[in-house]
Amino acid sequence: MRPVEAEKKEQRSREGRRGMAVIGIDLGTTNSLAAYWKDGRAELIRDENGAVLLPSVVGYVENEGFVVGEAAKERLLTHAGDTAASFKCFMGTAREYTLGGKTCTPMELSAMVLERIRKNAAFYLQEEIEEAVITVPAYFNDRQRSDTKKAAQIAGLKVERLINEPSAAALACRMQCGEEDQTLLVFDFGGGTLDLSYVECFDNVIEIIAVAGDNHLGGDDIDRAVVQYFCRENELEEEGLSVGEQAAVRKLAEQSKCGLSTQPEVRMELELGGRLCQAVLNEDILFEICMPLFAKIKQLFIHILEDADSRISQIDDLVMVGGSSKLQVVKRFLTELLGKEPVVLGDTDRVVAMGAGAYAGIRQRGEEIRDMLLTDVCPFTLGIGVTNRNHRGKNILSPMIERNATLPMSVRNRFVTTGDYQKEISVKIYQGEEYYADDNIFLGEVRIDVVPKPAGQAWIEVQFTYDINGILHVAVENELAQQKQILLANQTLSEAELERYRKEMEQIMLPPIQKPENQRMLARFIEYFENSVGERRERAAEMIDQITAGLCSGRKKEIRNAEEMALHWLEQMEREADIQEILLFDGALKGDWLE
Repeated sequence: MRPVEAEKKEQRSREGRRGMAVIGIDLGTTNSLAAYWKDGRAELIRDENGAVLLPSVVGYVENEGFVVGEAAKERLLTHAGDTAASFKCFMGTAREYTLGGKTCTPMELSAMVLERIRKNAAFYLQEEIEEAVITVPAYFNDRQRSDTKKAAQIAGLKVERLINEPSAAALACRMQCGEEDQTLLVFDFGGGTLDLSYVECFDNVIEIIAVAGDNHLGGDDIDRAVVQYFCRENELEEEGLSVGEQAAVRKLAEQSKCGLSTQPEVRMELELGGRLCQAVLNEDILFEICMPLFAKIKQLFIHILEDADSRISQIDDLVMVGGSSKLQVVKRFLTELLGKEPVVLGDTDRVVAMGAGAYAGIRQRGEEIRDMLLTDVCPFTLGIGVTNRNHRGKNILSPMIERNATLPMSVRNRFVTTGDYQKEISVKIYQGEEYYADDNIFLGEVRIDVVPKPAGQAWIEVQFTYDINGILHVAVENELAQQKQILLANQTLSEAELERYRKEMEQIMLPPIQKPENQRMLARFIEYFENSVGERRERAAEMIDQITAGLCSGRKKEIRNAEEMALHWLEQMEREADIQEILLFDGALKGDWLE
């Protein structure tokens, strides 16, 4: 190696060490873990005992305060009233937990888990940790994402980006499976949530096409099904059991469920109320009692395939991730549903964290991964409330950016007044899929003056621009070219950050078809159309239609294909034109002036 090259390599190494403070965190319902990027790969972070999994459990110990992780998990049986678990499922809600007489929200409990992870990472990496990429369920709404960022802030972490859990899993899969073009369906089944993601992998791009999920469906629900089965078998009323007894039954249910992975049958035994309660659990019984849950999962598959405009036969692999994907009964159900066995990537409960660690490498511009591009989609529809002509008391949602639109995305629509001589229009912004506007999550409001005219004659134009970081820019302009803007984010932004995002939004506001280079390219096809007749004109029209459809698709792969196809056709058209010129003049024209 030449001295200059060696020096550059050492410089890159120093830069990598300086940028190691960004970690990827899988904040899970049951367990949480973290990873970082080192030497071309993601590596898991271990605590002082060498463990990578941190139970997402918080407990209160008198005279000691709050404990997090394994120590808290051990107290679920003995001090259930002062211990909280699975609180991630209630992120973004008004749910409260009372531990040791102190009231805590799911966000505050999550902050304690994140703080413990930060301290573990600082100990393991021997440096202060300030920034993190944190994963969230794809179906987390704006409030849930906002509470996740607030929890990180309380824990002393700046969130570099929130990344959807199945997106992180897809990235980990891509890093593991190589660079072949693939269409994947990621099945992320955790303790409290289920996410599905339809993913297309090509070149250095991982493009999320559609997502579906349920924030209240996971391994905990299988535990509850086993609890109900055990109670039925022993003629017990679950509500009639003490808090300690309920905790004991839940633990037995979880142990029995997991026991089926190594043995065909588990005998459940527990002494309750002075008598020995028993039941037998095998895979067939577990499969039967989980059928209501499997029916919900099937509907999510139908939902995502419809949104992706695809079918099972077009999917190369179904990738299973998440701790609950380890269950044989889940694998059996998916095999029967899909007609083929799913792919299991190593230890399923670590895949999301590995993807988060890889994304931390992308954010740090790691040499081996810096060019990797991970796109995402809008999980919920974004729109505004408009007048319902049939029920004026209840506005309806007019979608601007629909769910599963590829991010970043920018859309502009025109709206007119509904009352005579209105002086002002209020644009209320919502997130959700409900028909009535107020049934969705209210995000913000923009008010703007309009020219007083009869109903339907005064107008405004509304533009929604939504980026991959969850920042929504709404611009409202009236017919006098007066404009009002609002920037909505699930985080607190400084003035400098606000200005940076505004500049970034200006770039996003220009969709691919409106970019100058693509406009010039389309102009050449239009010119070719105008100068042609017959079959050549028809072919030009088909070309224009196909290129326009690709550029307007919103999908990276289709946009790329449209641009490549256009360049190929232009080259072909130029060759045909040269040949035609020679034929017209019988090949007799010569001279440099012809070129």
